[in-house]
Amino acid sequence: MAKFKAMDTCAVRCAYAALPLFIAGVVSANPAWAQSDPPKPPSASPAASEPAAAPAADPQDIIVTAQFRGTRVQDTPLAITAVSGALLDARGQTNITQVSAQTPNVTIVQGGSVHGGATAQTYIRGIGQFDSNFAYEPGVGMYIDDVYYATTFGSAFQLLDLDRVEILRGPQGTLSGKNSIGGSVKLYSRKPSADPDAFVEGTVGSFNRIDVRAGSNFTIIEDKLYARISGSSQHRDGYLTRYDYACATNNGAASARLEKSCKLGTQGGKDFKGVRGALRFIASDALEVNIIGDFTRDQSETSASILLSAPPFGGVSFLDGTPFDNRFVTTKRYTSYGTYCAGSGGIYATPGGVVTVPASQGFCVPTHNDFTDGGVSGTIDWRLGDDLSLKSITAYRAYSGGFGDDVDQSPLDYQTNYTFNRHHQFTQELRLTGSFWNKSVDWTVGGFYFNGYSRQSGRTHFPSQGLDFIYNDPVRSENKSAFAHVEWHLFNKLNLTFGIRYTDDQKDYLFSRTDATTGLVPASLVGINGLYSKFKGTHWDYKAGIDYHLTPGVMVYGQWSTGFRGGGINARPLFSNQQGVFQPETLQAYELGLKSSFFDRRVRVNVAAFLNKYKDIVIDTSSPYFNPNLPEDENPASPTYNPKAGTFPANVPINAGRANIKGVEIEAFLEPLPGLNIDASLSTLDFKYTRLSPSAIASGLNLDSPHVFTPKSKWSIGIQYDWVIGGLGTITPRFDINHQASFYSRDTALVQPYKTFNVIPAYTVANAQISLRPQNSKWEAIVGVTNLFNRYYLFNTFDLQFLNSTAVGQPAPPREWSLTLKRRF
Repeated sequence: MAKFKAMDTCAVRCAYAALPLFIAGVVSANPAWAQSDPPKPPSASPAASEPAAAPAADPQDIIVTAQFRGTRVQDTPLAITAVSGALLDARGQTNITQVSAQTPNVTIVQGGSVHGGATAQTYIRGIGQFDSNFAYEPGVGMYIDDVYYATTFGSAFQLLDLDRVEILRGPQGTLSGKNSIGGSVKLYSRKPSADPDAFVEGTVGSFNRIDVRAGSNFTIIEDKLYARISGSSQHRDGYLTRYDYACATNNGAASARLEKSCKLGTQGGKDFKGVRGALRFIASDALEVNIIGDFTRDQSETSASILLSAPPFGGVSFLDGTPFDNRFVTTKRYTSYGTYCAGSGGIYATPGGVVTVPASQGFCVPTHNDFTDGGVSGTIDWRLGDDLSLKSITAYRAYSGGFGDDVDQSPLDYQTNYTFNRHHQFTQELRLTGSFWNKSVDWTVGGFYFNGYSRQSGRTHFPSQGLDFIYNDPVRSENKSAFAHVEWHLFNKLNLTFGIRYTDDQKDYLFSRTDATTGLVPASLVGINGLYSKFKGTHWDYKAGIDYHLTPGVMVYGQWSTGFRGGGINARPLFSNQQGVFQPETLQAYELGLKSSFFDRRVRVNVAAFLNKYKDIVIDTSSPYFNPNLPEDENPASPTYNPKAGTFPANVPINAGRANIKGVEIEAFLEPLPGLNIDASLSTLDFKYTRLSPSAIASGLNLDSPHVFTPKSKWSIGIQYDWVIGGLGTITPRFDINHQASFYSRDTALVQPYKTFNVIPAYTVANAQISLRPQNSKWEAIVGVTNLFNRYYLFNTFDLQFLNSTAVGQPAPPREWSLTLKRRF
């Protein structure tokens, strides 16, 4: 356990320090690497392995690298959505959570205050992860410039100066490895080149919004060395207002405020700054080196949260006798009475009887996040011969952030938390790519190494359960894998694909628990403090596929593939018997697809149908927990306390059993008239448990229980038209509308009926914008409106009625307008 005492490791520090030396050594090595062909200028068409952005009007021509080499979207036998940087601009999308609206069977929402505002809850085909704790693995692989982002915390990426976004649906176990069981989301930034490609833009809008973005290429040595710098600053006031309850209502004495204004603050505000620098060195026609560094600082407010329900369950009240009930559920939609402070005390009904917690010296947690993220990566592309190339991706990344959470969003001191996360990681990936048999077989072999260190610390103040402790838990994880991918072009029209990957995965966790006021170990947590837990396992993934081109514009394909999400440790045990290890989730997927283009590529229709066999599904059980792996122990003072009736409260991840997930996805693109573009998508999703484990049944789960983030249907339509008006220029109006059916926001074996505030109701949201580009001008003006019809809906909810009679939700922003001026150089 001594290895946890250091906040860093030699492996990570030394690798980070060696990165510049490693790149410099490769660049200055044998000049014989250069081939006889003259170097291609950076402004020329890139090789297949270095894709460039395509016009938004022709998305089927976007070049993607989903299978380790550059291919057109329409020639890639995968369910993949590729969005160019131009289309992101046309839609006005600036955050990864917005991209999912037009992507079939993909849901990406920003986590609520309980998970930190920098967290994205990402699900593809009903598989992902909503909890940002480092003990749990994401179910969707997130990548920036081919560098793996290991945690859901910090994954609410801003879309800064991107070339394209690739969203791969279905398990990518052989291509992306661990934690890509649902799919992968890959962001690629613009590469430096001889093209100036410089721009600056400013945006003003609702809630005092002020955004600034800029980027430019720089030629340092012609045909050899190029740089690109881009940056972004975003500011917006919060759209939800927090009020002091007693001041605003004169109803009860739950709190008091003497100032003239009853306003305590806001939630949902934005304060983000980020910068990225890239260096591209073309040593020869055979060798290219790209170095990217980035830094972001996000001090945005906590996510907007409101109290949805607080029934008089258990007779909870304030010390002055004011009941804790629905009076604190605000009638105004964007209003909360949360104080983010503790210490007021209260009277609580618990399973052990009525508990009176006296008022004490209180404390408050911050109402804004403080997230810092930075990293550097080096990519080497080395052509060893006509049919052989090597790619090396070396990266180091570190990020940290703190956030507070008023769990009940009321003046009552029910539960107040503060979390501070730290994480750093080193990754190294090598890919050797080639072909043989007169290019009839393309192959890639490679290896991947990941070394990560995390620390999750903070304070949990839960007075009704007699808990107020400091936690400081280090987590270490390591992943090693080797993979191979082969594409066999049997005939001109028929191709076979095979893939395999071996993964060695482990995670260590050390628990630290001390009383927040005395510094001693609470009696109830003696069995947890100092506890060391470890998960270790290996896994094989496979893929086999076939595709056939019926015509040059029509391809059909079928594939079988596997994936897995790494196992882990319960990070929130409140009793010693709740600590334990859960096993990895696994998936076998069967998929049939069609990719088609007609009428001189003015019509494109892609269809995918799939059946997923999902095993060892990890869910949280919140009912009283009895650990079947430990002997029964009825002594509450025992460090191994494990009563037959179970311990409560509980939040224990378990492997629940098996399920079938099936669905259909359709994407279409039409250009019926020159300048008129229509894009649309439609998807269905059906989840059904087929077998449950004894622990899941004991927790109240049954075969008809719902699953998290699995809306049964989803559709979107976008339309834009480039209207050329004589000498005035081009006016481009665009309209987007998307619909998502209802879904469940927490995958918990609940003890209350399912149809509670755990359900996110269906919603339909429209956005619109219009741009003006004067003729022969580099200026552009854009007016946009999001949530055009001012629809009120929720991103997600956090239903705790079974525990403390509360349910909170995260409302989406109301209608907002914006005006953007953009200048290209």
